[in-house]
Amino acid sequence: MTSIENVDLNRFIITLCESPIRWIHEATNGLTDDQLYFQPEPGTNSIAWLIWHLSRWRDKISATASGELEVWQSQGWADKYEMDIARTGLGDTIEQVASFRVPRDLLIGYADSAHKAITDRVSRMSPSQFASEIEYMPGSFRSAWRALISVMGDSSEHTGQINYLRGLLTGPGWR
Repeated sequence: MTSIENVDLNRFIITLCESPIRWIHEATNGLTDDQLYFQPEPGTNSIAWLIWHLSRWRDKISATASGELEVWQSQGWADKYEMDIARTGLGDTIEQVASFRVPRDLLIGYADSAHKAITDRVSRMSPSQFASEIEYMPGSFRSAWRALISVMGDSSEHTGQINYLRGLLTGPGWR
């Protein structure tokens, strides 16, 4: 087994960060607002909600791991969205998901800002910061590096959902 000291963990995590933002831009290109907020069935997630949620989670966990403020708060995104600073989408009700609507420029702007924040934060993290225990989910603690890798797994899952919804909306060959 490779020890953490033998891996450029900063570069590894940053590399994992790149794909989700690229897919967000590609999958939303050419969508109407109705398509962006489309829910296949009541209680399911829209492309827009998925983008916001995965961006919030990347922002929250990387801020916790690095000891910095979330850009959701420090750059005023929570105010722009008119949402509670603590809201991440985790535990959102069916009604909250269904009523989620923000202008496209805010949605993509926050996704880009959260992406820049996670890559900047991770690039500066020290081995001791990666090894420190942080709260990943309420009551669930893990090392910062494991939490960040989990965020990348979640981001991959959510971008897969986004791509699936895009295919439902626009048919085969959308890429």
